[in-house]
Parts: sequence; structure tokens; C-alpha cells
Amino acid sequence: MNSRIWNNPVITSEMKIKMRGWRTALGIAAYLGVLLLIGFLYYLAFIDYSLSWSNSINARQEAGMQIYSVLAVLQFSLVLLITPAQTAGSISGEREKQTLELLLSTKIPSLGIIFGKLIASMSYIILLIITSIPLFSLVFLFGGVTPGDMAKLFLFYIVTAFAVGSIGIFYSTLFKRTVVATVVTYLTIFLLGLVSVILGAYMVTVQFNAVNQPANPAIPFVLYINPAVGLADILVTEPGGFRSIFGISTAGSYGAAFWILNSIVMLVIAAGLLAVSVYKINPVRQLLGRRVRRRRA
Repeated sequence: MNSRIWNNPVITSEMKIKMRGWRTALGIAAYLGVLLLIGFLYYLAFIDYSLSWSNSINARQEAGMQIYSVLAVLQFSLVLLITPAQTAGSISGEREKQTLELLLSTKIPSLGIIFGKLIASMSYIILLIITSIPLFSLVFLFGGVTPGDMAKLFLFYIVTAFAVGSIGIFYSTLFKRTVVATVVTYLTIFLLGLVSVILGAYMVTVQFNAVNQPANPAIPFVLYINPAVGLADILVTEPGGFRSIFGISTAGSYGAAFWILNSIVMLVIAAGLLAVSVYKINPVRQLLGRRVRRRRA
């Protein structure tokens, strides 16, 4: 079973389709161009002005950290924007082309199909993230950012892409139309981010307004499903400790950094969504469902 999942013809076929031709190269060039342009404009508008007044090492390090933060937030936004478009049509697209039945009739297990579609869809996202490393490494010229900080950030990008991609795969198995699956995926990501922040801020306010206010208020668990808060934790971390998000320590209530716990929660949710997706496209289940419907008719 494991060998059939990893030696997956779905991955091979999808990778050949997605990676060949000039569109992939053009997409990577456009992606890097956007990152470079916005980073350069930010440098001209803010950083160059501040460095003209001070040429100290601290000023240059602060400039490097600001550019790094801008690029990190921008790339995070692009990952959230591009990933659903890559994954939401994985299964629904097969239905629209009327090839899903043929795929299910092969010896590839349902897990192998879902796993192959996810990996093939994420390969383009991972390629975009990897190709941006040389651009991010320019920040080392200013100082203030270490290779460890960058490794932590890029690991979080991959986890976030995997979690968002699993949402797209889930809705792709749930809906028959790619457009519907894509729109619902974007709405789900937006609502999860918005609702978690609103509820988290409300729960923190309740803790601070409580009569017996705790010395170190706990981070509301609802914030652990929001990758934007995890990114904020990574970017505001200092060597001397954690800055404050929502007025509370981001060191986490379970003995680990918030972004690590955030990643674990997202991976668990992603695994659950993928398990449901595997169950939804199980050919045996679909065959039994058809027989039941025929008997009722």
C-alpha cells in the first residue's frame, strides 16, 4: 500500500502536465517580479530615507528586518491566494472532464489519488517558495536576520500551503464544479481568519476584564487555527523574548512557541480533511451508494 502511494502515477502525470511548457516559467518570473518590485519600492520609500539620516549598524539591521517582514507578509499572502486555485479543481476537474470514474477504476487506492493530487498541486507552490530563497537572502546584507529565522519562516510556509491545500482538496471532492469549490475554499479561508481573530480578541478582552485576572493570560485556542497569527509570532520574535500579540505572551500555553503549536493544529486539521476526502471518493462507497439509490427507485 505505502509503495503504491509514494510511487504514484497520479503524481508523475500531474507533474508532467503542470511543469512543462512556458506557463510555469512565466508564472515563477511574475511571482518573483512582484516580490522584488514591492520590496524595492518599500526600500526606496522608507528604508533609503532612514539610512540617509543614520549609517549605524543598528539602523541597517532595522532596515533589513523591515524589508524581511514586508517580503514575508507578501509571500504569505500570495501563498494563501495561489494555493486554493491550484488545489480546488483537483477532483472536481476530473469530474468535469468525466475522467474520475476511469481514475477510480485503476489499481491506485483512494488515498493514493488524494495524496497524488495534493502533492502535484502543491509542487508548484513549493517551487515558488524555493525560488524566492535567493531574493530573501539579500536581506543578509543588512543583518538582523539569521538563516535559522529564514528556515523557520519557509517551513511555516510549507505547512500553511499544505493546510490550505487540504481545504481545497476537501471542497473539490465535495462539489462537482471547480468554480464552486474554488469560491467556497476562498470564503472558508477568509471566514476562518476573520472569525478566529474576532473571537480571539473577544476572549482576550474577557480575560483582562475578569475580576480574578490571571498573571499570564492564556492564548485562546481559536487562534491556533489561524496561520496569520502564527506568522505574526515568527516575525515579532526577538532574541530577548517574545513581543506581545493581543496583549499576551506568544510563548504558548503548552511549553512551545505559538507558531509550532499553530503548525501542529493545522496539520491535524489537514489530515482530518484529507481523510474525509479519501472516504468521499472511495469507489466501493460510491458503488454501494448507487445500488441503494437504484433499489429505492
